[in-house]
Amino acid sequence: MKPNLALLSTLLLLTATPETAGAQRLRAVDSAMFAVIASGKVPGGVALVMSQGRIVHHQAYGSADPVGRQPMDTASVFRIASMTKAVVSVALLQQVASKGLSLDMPVERLLPAFGPQQVAVPEKGTYRQIEKNRSVTLRDLLTHRSGISSATEHPAFTALFRKYGLESPLGLGFTDLAAQVDAIAAMPLVHQPGARFSYGSSTEVVGRLVEVLSGMPLDRYLRRHLFRPLGMNDTGFRLRASQASRLVPVCMTGQDSRLTTVDTALFKVDFPLDRKSRYVSAAGGLVSTASDYARFLQCLLDGGVRNGVRILEGRWVDSLVTNQLGDATFIFGGIRSLNRFGLGVGLTSRAGTAITHASEGSFFWGGALNTSYLVDPRRGILTVFLFQRLPFDLAPVLSSLERTAFDALLSGSTLQ
Repeated sequence: MKPNLALLSTLLLLTATPETAGAQRLRAVDSAMFAVIASGKVPGGVALVMSQGRIVHHQAYGSADPVGRQPMDTASVFRIASMTKAVVSVALLQQVASKGLSLDMPVERLLPAFGPQQVAVPEKGTYRQIEKNRSVTLRDLLTHRSGISSATEHPAFTALFRKYGLESPLGLGFTDLAAQVDAIAAMPLVHQPGARFSYGSSTEVVGRLVEVLSGMPLDRYLRRHLFRPLGMNDTGFRLRASQASRLVPVCMTGQDSRLTTVDTALFKVDFPLDRKSRYVSAAGGLVSTASDYARFLQCLLDGGVRNGVRILEGRWVDSLVTNQLGDATFIFGGIRSLNRFGLGVGLTSRAGTAITHASEGSFFWGGALNTSYLVDPRRGILTVFLFQRLPFDLAPVLSSLERTAFDALLSGSTLQ
């Protein structure tokens, strides 16, 4: 006699513990991930979901490369791009807290080169320079309202960014972070400080401030004050030889509509393997794994403490996830978001809850190679989804995956 699968499924659900029932509901995440792979956009990816401090779902799907030679693994290493910004922002807040500084301190008190910086105003196909209304502050840098941006966000100033060697999103042409920040200070701002949200290179300056305040290179500082205490052994700017084989290739859709790995001569994505370079991008240069990054997020969710070690004072964690934009929303790629912004992280607004079903005040961000994180402090839930693809065109997919995970966890739970 054939078993009645429907009856068995019903009995299993009736006898399941809340934990196993939640795990079964999270199979919807598996289905959603396989659907992304089936769409032909990516060969594979990794998903991680935590609830109440425990990993409830951590799976790898498909292949790391388009031809299927390298299976995706939960320990696969990804370039997390702008997910770097939250890490470096926390590092600056550590230094601000330890030295008793104010976020409204002018940046030129720590980096004098920013003192004479002016503001560029478009004029008949070129630009003229005017004086700043006020100094750029540490808060401006952390909230991307400094007037330091990118050619992608302000294409009218593309020639100006190119003049200062700042047209690359990762600044890979500079010898070190100090040289890049010197160029940022020499270039006029693209608008007055505090005038609007302009995404871009502000976090490079944040990283340089960490170096100046701590007296050590950014990579060493992060290892000592974040990665080692949190057990983030696979996170950094450069990969050790033993880790290199786990780095996921970056893919894209070729002219024949088939997936292929990107040409590294055109797209400089192998920077984690370049152990000769001293340059690190504070805005987007880290590599990590889903579990490593989840340790960092869980620490913030727990008020800045991990394994009995305080990483960041609780009041500064609160500031990190407090709206800094008032009634405004952030702007990304010229598109106005529904959501707000804190100190280096996006914040879910009441309107934004419809996108992912996370609570108002949840914090999130993503990376240009199609990675994302989302943390709901009220419900104690966090998600990490990682792909490696150019261009950044999976934002709706990532939001849908987050919504799928939240819906699965919240279905029949008391966390509503």
